[in-house]
Amino acid sequence: MTRRVVEESAEVGRNEEARDRLRASDRHTALESLIRLIEHELPSMRGSILILDPEDGTLRHCAAPSLPDEYARMVDGQRMGPVAGSCGTAAYLGKQIIVSDIATDPLWERYRRFALPFGLRACWSTPIRDDRGQVVGTFAMYYDEPRSPSRRELDMTHTATMLASDIIVRARAEAALVESEERMRAAMAEAERANRSKLALIATLSHELRTPLNAIGGYATLMLDGIPGPATESHVNYLRRIVAGQEHMMGLIDAALTHAKLEAGAMSFAVENVSVGDVLGTVEALSRPQRAAKGIRYDCSRCDEKLVLRADRQKTVQILLNLISNAVKFTPHNGSITVRSDVPEPGLVLLGVRDTGIGMTAELCSMIFEPYVHFDHEVAGEEKGTGLGLTISRRLARAMGGELAVESEPGVGTELTLTLPSA
Repeated sequence: MTRRVVEESAEVGRNEEARDRLRASDRHTALESLIRLIEHELPSMRGSILILDPEDGTLRHCAAPSLPDEYARMVDGQRMGPVAGSCGTAAYLGKQIIVSDIATDPLWERYRRFALPFGLRACWSTPIRDDRGQVVGTFAMYYDEPRSPSRRELDMTHTATMLASDIIVRARAEAALVESEERMRAAMAEAERANRSKLALIATLSHELRTPLNAIGGYATLMLDGIPGPATESHVNYLRRIVAGQEHMMGLIDAALTHAKLEAGAMSFAVENVSVGDVLGTVEALSRPQRAAKGIRYDCSRCDEKLVLRADRQKTVQILLNLISNAVKFTPHNGSITVRSDVPEPGLVLLGVRDTGIGMTAELCSMIFEPYVHFDHEVAGEEKGTGLGLTISRRLARAMGGELAVESEPGVGTELTLTLPSA
């Protein structure tokens, strides 16, 4: 673990402790105000609220504004049980416990030494329950002389426990929500750190792989150009295969790096006004060798070249090249690819790439944008890609405020539609 991560973890820990203290303080203030309100209605009574710690079954002091601080410290951490004073017994049995004389009641045998020196002689304790009926604490009424409760005092006890339950439940819900949000933020921060680390690793590997691959491609190209001497016909065939393999490997590296950047949110976009005619002209020229190799006809006569997109030009070209390359791959020899444009609604431009290829079922259509998905078919040939082309294309489209969708029918063909904002 790096020093920076350790420091960040320590800072998070300090912040969480501060928030915990603040939440406990808020709860304490609200419960103390409640006790003062009940004490105002019953002037001879001194109230106390203990919170049950479910992990160890102890009752923790929370609020007792009129009781001596020393007594509050003494009862803090008291364990609930069948013979544990008024509060410990009430929490254990889940019912109200009325002790009219602390000096003689057996429930106080182990605890009366704490109470009597402070003049506490009677104590009635009632469980505080949450909305599921679980005991979360106790509300106690102390008196300075032996006595039994009146009907009004019992009614006030009922009211006090209901209000205390609302305060405690709300405080716990708020704490749980904050904790959940903190965990989510921590998870997101960890995911961002992991993405940055992954991106750095892929970028490093990309650089390390590019250097020897560029050398391989460069030397093979020089030999094809007759340097240092003319190559034989058989050597030319091998050299062309080497160059093709080098270009394929470079494409795989570029795809992996692009995907990592998109996942890490590190991809930058230069959004500008982009002419549909300009983009299609570039795409047509770049895809021509691949289409010509399979004798595939290309038609973009249904495109309005005057339409203008609001997008990143280079990435728009990249998406369309991916779509056409995919169409060529799964279209038999002498098939056709048609590109069309449309304005599905104001502010949007649609570019569709339709092929006469093998088509797909609805199940396959639902999978094609998932990363690393490959479809094996004899029409596609033996060359394998990363399975990231359409994944990257959709993410690029969405990052520019657009969308990439698919419609297909087995044996008929497929259309992939790119929708982007218009200028």
